[in-house]
Amino acid sequence: MKRFSIIFGLSLILASCSTTSSEHTQNQFEITLTDVFKHQHSSSVYQFELITKELSNVRDKERLAYLSGMIDSYLIPNPLFLPSIIFTNGETKQIIADEQLQSEIVILYQNKKEYLKKIQSLVNENSLKDIQGKQDELKRLSQLMERINDDRLFSKDKQKVDSYKKDLETVIQAFPK
Repeated sequence: MKRFSIIFGLSLILASCSTTSSEHTQNQFEITLTDVFKHQHSSSVYQFELITKELSNVRDKERLAYLSGMIDSYLIPNPLFLPSIIFTNGETKQIIADEQLQSEIVILYQNKKEYLKKIQSLVNENSLKDIQGKQDELKRLSQLMERINDDRLFSKDKQKVDSYKKDLETVIQAFPK
């Protein structure tokens, strides 16, 4: 009977360890996924902010050529660009952001890409005058990016999420149609 108790006890301990291990693995997966997404999201928003800020101050065609390279690198399809991968997978996007922000984040990424494609055509045409005509628009977009490049997107606090949603909607509306 004592042997049976010891074996039974050990099997319970092992069973609880394997459950904890799989729970730990799931938690670690969620933490890693969130951390990678935070980094990628923040970098993408900052890079867009920097490009629009520089374009809003461009004065010569040499600088325009430099900015063309920045835009090209931003628009190059990167299979490792996690935000787009994460938000096309129903399970992973639930981990990353509050449900009420998910569709707006997807729209933000689409808007940034489409906007830079339009700007890229002006840059490729060396249309300094047309770009300078968009300086106010570019400056506004750059400034708005600063408002959404923070951790509120990943918060569990309803007030922070609501505040982020409001700022995100403002940014999305600022993109010209």
